Amino acid sequence: MVKKSNIRFAQLRAFFEGMGFSATREKKGWRVEHAPTGTVFIFRPYRSNELVYAPDLFLIRSQLDARGLVAEDEFNESLTKTPV
Repeated sequence: MVKKSNIRFAQLRAFFEGMGFSATREKKGWRVEHAPTGTVFIFRPYRSNELVYAPDLFLIRSQLDARGLVAEDEFNESLTKTPV
């Protein structure tokens, strides 16, 4: 079983939108894109109140850091402060 985080998908979407990403619901899940940098994340069809899988957060954190969008420690802090 995949471990879940303590972050709800609504928090994650609000975090992304606050950073200028667009979130689009598609047939098989969510597409979250930051057009200026070409950064794209594809997620399973999370519901707003559903807890995000921990591996998804690990991937997001590492990719945002690698692309220079937000440092890993800043990601953790910002995400937990993002209101639902």
